[in-house]
Amino acid sequence: MRIGELSRLSGASPRSIRHYESVGLLSSGRDSRGYRDFDESAVAQIAKIKLLLGVGLDITDIVVMLPSADTSEVVYCVRAQERIDEQIVRIERQQALLSEARSLLLELQRVGQVTATVRRPAEPIRAVSGNRTAGIR
Repeated sequence: MRIGELSRLSGASPRSIRHYESVGLLSSGRDSRGYRDFDESAVAQIAKIKLLLGVGLDITDIVVMLPSADTSEVVYCVRAQERIDEQIVRIERQQALLSEARSLLLELQRVGQVTATVRRPAEPIRAVSGNRTAGIR
């Protein structure tokens, strides 16, 4: 399949696909007109890449962890195993925090159903995200 179709099916931009190919996470052949021709397995490979990027790994870690596009073999090095272990611990911490936050919210929801009193701050709360400050009401 050509890069446009792969982009549509995977949700990755053509630029990202080219980058994944340049670092060895994807491979393509060339058709008679010189266009990239990707295998059907590229969609699943991009899904794995996006998942790992989504949980905080960077592309250099992913290159070490995922099998290369040319082989199904996974060659682990000590550093790759350390990064995998670190990420598992980080995800487990996030899960624990989310579980604790969920419990607190459920308790607040339960209490909120008993008392209809809503306390609002006198002034808007300011939240800082990146380089922006946004008012929250």
